[in-house]
Amino acid sequence: MEAWELVNAGLVADTTVNDILYGLPVAVNKVQDLSDLWDVMSKDGGIVRLLVDHPEQVRFLEQFETKRSKPRRWSVFVKVDGGQRRAGVSTESPLFGELLSALFISPAISVFGFYGHAGNSYASKSSSEASAFLSAEVEAVNCAAEPFVLSVGSTPTAHAASSETRDLLSSQLHGILELHAGNYPMLDLQQRHTGMIDDECIAQRVLATVVSYYPGRGESGSDEALIDAGAIAFSKDTGPLGGYGEVIGKDWQVGRISQEHGVLVRSSVVTDVRARETLEIGSIVEIVGQHACLIAAAHQWYYIVDKDFEQGKKVVDIWVPWKGW
Repeated sequence: MEAWELVNAGLVADTTVNDILYGLPVAVNKVQDLSDLWDVMSKDGGIVRLLVDHPEQVRFLEQFETKRSKPRRWSVFVKVDGGQRRAGVSTESPLFGELLSALFISPAISVFGFYGHAGNSYASKSSSEASAFLSAEVEAVNCAAEPFVLSVGSTPTAHAASSETRDLLSSQLHGILELHAGNYPMLDLQQRHTGMIDDECIAQRVLATVVSYYPGRGESGSDEALIDAGAIAFSKDTGPLGGYGEVIGKDWQVGRISQEHGVLVRSSVVTDVRARETLEIGSIVEIVGQHACLIAAAHQWYYIVDKDFEQGKKVVDIWVPWKGW
């Protein structure tokens, strides 16, 4: 959906976008749609690139192209597993050599580069740790020779990619380094835990209404509150900081969650009853979630605020995301 809407919006025709990478190792049932997309983009000089991590993907791309009157060569990244066991093939696996052999003799493939993502970098808690993950990412894809593109990146390692780090890495590479920044534009509690950002950098929050209040129901007699935002609003991702989200400016967090509602609990146990901060039924709270990517995918539109307009309290635009899978 996102790729097609880039085309429909005219962003390929006006050359704002000329290169689209389909973000999963290609499946056989997606090839026709991606081929149609490439046909349309090519009229304006655009290209669709694919990820591959298994020889079977090469074979069904070849079979698809043999049925075309004018066969083409797909531009592909080899998806490399840097140790986090998500998508990708390990360079130490026998399958890696088999995949490379299939790729470099294939009439339907042109290898563009090697692509890795350090999802395990979310465990970093400092710039030095994130830099170490970045080095590991680059090492995982640096098995390719010039002029291939070595594409790496996760949000923590993008933050750690100072100009000095990039210069040092580039001097040791066999190809051109490309960094993809992931969650970099929005950020969330998972990213705050890495120590690379502070609260001022986080650009997403969910507004929820307090619909009920339960004095003394929580841990050690603390209060709890019910909000009209649950798993659909926040996802069910947790993180090292605990819970599903934190209420901005208040000592509360989303501690439990169901599909349509969440339960706010105290961020810390308050033993002095007089010090307990209550929440009024009907009040609206702003909550920063654990994982901005899944949160954003669940919502039909985004209200945009700007700190330069009424201290960020005025909605200056509404963005409607392209959705569908």
